[in-house]
Amino acid sequence: MTSFDASNSYPTVISFNSKDRVNGTNSSFLSQPVDLGVNKYDSVCLMTASIPKSYYNMPTNYNSFTLTEKGVSTPINITVGSYNKLNLAIVLSQLLTAGSTTLGNNWTYVVSNPNVQSGPDTFKFTFTVSGNGGFQPTFTFGQNSPFRQLGFEQATSYTFVANTLVSVNAINLAYILRMFIVSDICDQATDGILAEILSVGSFPPQSVIFFQEFNIELNTRVFNSTNSNSWNFSVVDSFGQLVDFVGVPWAFTLVFYKRTDTHELHKQELMITNEQRLFQIEQAQRKLIDNVKKNSTTTTEKEEDTKDTTSKETTPPTSSTGTEEQTEDMKPIFPVLANYVLPEFIEPSLII
Repeated sequence: MTSFDASNSYPTVISFNSKDRVNGTNSSFLSQPVDLGVNKYDSVCLMTASIPKSYYNMPTNYNSFTLTEKGVSTPINITVGSYNKLNLAIVLSQLLTAGSTTLGNNWTYVVSNPNVQSGPDTFKFTFTVSGNGGFQPTFTFGQNSPFRQLGFEQATSYTFVANTLVSVNAINLAYILRMFIVSDICDQATDGILAEILSVGSFPPQSVIFFQEFNIELNTRVFNSTNSNSWNFSVVDSFGQLVDFVGVPWAFTLVFYKRTDTHELHKQELMITNEQRLFQIEQAQRKLIDNVKKNSTTTTEKEEDTKDTTSKETTPPTSSTGTEEQTEDMKPIFPVLANYVLPEFIEPSLII
């Protein structure tokens, strides 16, 4: 059973590429106009997508947090790019120490990773400060900050304790673990999500994330037919932040189709079949009950007929016509009736 109705509008597959945009960027763009003809489509689904993993784990606008010493603050701006935990620790140490110099305090910071030779790797950074004279610095991570990469929470401040601060969460240099393609091409979809791309973190940097939809029926979206033939497409992460592909375009394929109502008809047919089966069972039950009642009535009538016949055989008729004759005929010959008197007792002269 197919999921589309090809009686009036056969499915149409169209490819899109961010480089062929009307305006916008590779991360968020307005597509070229598409001619869908006179087809009455009501469904759209992402078939395939090829997304470059060219984005940085320390991207623009999400690479800065605040250092505060003695109540005075300065931004710490990490150079945009991709890092591993070793070179990021070195860069952070240099930037924090330089920031303290900017504030006129000249404190020294060291960022280190767990020593795996003497213990387990906790995937957390340890920040230490020296030359601070007992004053404790504070880190503040805003809404747009590298809180994920450094193992902290969004919109939160953290103050050193005893010259030390440890990441509260594991550092995340994979940065993006899943993506969402959002668009105004789909209607009645949560946050305009056209599709979700999982397992993003399993692809190495500078590779291509390939996506293919295997369950079109389940992941189809309602097509927004009220819109024009040009739509906006954006790629965001799980925090709703645009993914910057650093100038590399990405491509995808959509299928437009008219959803079939065959599954509804099939459902209705099953319901009707079930109703018929239940009706047949009910008829059989009624027939069985009627047969039991009929057999019970017949047995009762036979018993009554038997009783009447027995009564007729043992009880003499009460009608006046021929009653005496029938009674005499029915009288037994033996024994002699007790009231029978010999004639000699009545007329002694008859005795010889």
